[in-house]
Amino acid sequence: MVMSGGQRALSSHVLMRVGLGCIVLLLVLALGAAMALIEFKTGVRAYVTGESLWSKGRQAAVYHLNRYTETADPEHLRQAREGLVTPLAYRKARQAMTANPMEAQRATANFRQAGSHADDIPRLISVYRYMGYSSLFHSPMQIWRDADPHILRLEEILDLLSEDEFDRVDFPNLREEIDRLNQKLVAMESNFSSDLGRIDRTLNGLLLLTVITVLALGGVLVTMLFVSAARRMARTEDELRTTLEQAAVGMARLSLSGVIRSANQRFAQTLGYPRDGLEGMQLDQLLLLNEGDTALDMPSLRHKVERNGTWTLTRDEPWTREDGTPLWLEFTFSAVHDHRGRIADYIVVVDDISHHRSQVEKLSYEASHDELTGAINRREFLNRLAICLENSHYERSRHALCFVDLDYFKEINDTHGHQAGDDCLVQLCRIIRSQLREGDILARLGGDEFALIFTYCPVDVAKRLAEELRQRIADHPFSSGSATFRLSASIGVTEVRSHHRDPESVMEAADQACYGAKEHGRNHVYVVSLKEPGVGSTPSGP
Repeated sequence: MVMSGGQRALSSHVLMRVGLGCIVLLLVLALGAAMALIEFKTGVRAYVTGESLWSKGRQAAVYHLNRYTETADPEHLRQAREGLVTPLAYRKARQAMTANPMEAQRATANFRQAGSHADDIPRLISVYRYMGYSSLFHSPMQIWRDADPHILRLEEILDLLSEDEFDRVDFPNLREEIDRLNQKLVAMESNFSSDLGRIDRTLNGLLLLTVITVLALGGVLVTMLFVSAARRMARTEDELRTTLEQAAVGMARLSLSGVIRSANQRFAQTLGYPRDGLEGMQLDQLLLLNEGDTALDMPSLRHKVERNGTWTLTRDEPWTREDGTPLWLEFTFSAVHDHRGRIADYIVVVDDISHHRSQVEKLSYEASHDELTGAINRREFLNRLAICLENSHYERSRHALCFVDLDYFKEINDTHGHQAGDDCLVQLCRIIRSQLREGDILARLGGDEFALIFTYCPVDVAKRLAEELRQRIADHPFSSGSATFRLSASIGVTEVRSHHRDPESVMEAADQACYGAKEHGRNHVYVVSLKEPGVGSTPSGP
């Protein structure tokens, strides 16, 4: 099953989220485990502190009991009883914790009586609650319980001495018993401390193992994500490179700064540059290699692509390849986004629109020109005349419009055929063009009717130019195949001035002038001015 690009992107995002979620969960669990271990270690330290208080109380009780057997001073009995307060309070605290249910408040009060710090008491209770019956804490807890009979015996001896139940002759034997009890308690304290040290080292090992495990698992997950991301990036790069290579159009990958990162062979062939030379080149520098181009504005490009998705740049001038071939090029830019949806770089597609442009120009030419003679047609001529009329309004300039109509042209078509007539029209256009000045305009209005504009030309000069044209037509031997003809033309002239209303009124005046030339015997030039309707100049002709 082949996944689409969107499915792959979704799969990558899901995998990335799952991987990051696992890492976060692992870190949270590791943090929780580490905090728990540290809390237990602190609790163990609290028990070490408690053992120290317990030991000091035991030492004080033993010392003062022995001193009493030597001095019989009641003060020693009082201090011995104060010493036993701590061991006995710890015993009561343990009993409160082992009660079912646990009597936490009583345990707290006894721990406080024993001298434990207020911050350590919750930890002492928590450690016993959660680990007191575990194999790890079994040995020290058993030692603590085993010490109870000895502490109680010391309390019993203290009570008997306080009640004078012993004779002084029994004091030596009593001291021996106290010493034996003391030795056993010292040994138990040593074992208790050793077990707490072992537990602390075990917790240190567990903490270290937790850290190492988390780091190892985190490293594995990060490595897996990195490898997966690297593979996807490599696969994406390969797919993009394959797409670029196999594309039927010229494509290139563009950095945000406008540097061509890669380009396919079609892109290089279109521009006529070696592929290796394109990579690393600034696209705007490439465009500036042809005169008339402007630099590519990358911030503006980014804005247009972000707003519209794509942006198309059509060159105003043809691209000239190194071999001199002119091409009309169109560049289309689209964005490549990263996983956060930000633009990472661009894909630019170059399209050779020369054929399309030539087709458009051809259609435009055919729509505005006469197919036979190549002169502009009536519609285009009216547009040009309107421009001249507008210029005359703004510039107060003068132009002249001429209508040229061949005399007896119908007889040639009827006698020698339409081909002969077409040949004559083509030859007539050549004659007229030879008489035009730069900027003058020629049009075929239909059949054998032609119009021309003498731009920036007073009417008297236009009349002279029209007369020269009439004479050239009359002197020219027209031919078609083996046949030769003599033709003449009737030419009407009118002014194009700012007072004219529209192109049609000017055309009507020129048509009237041409009609006047025919009425005066044909082969004449006749001038009509719209300032004096119906009044024309004296015709000129043979």
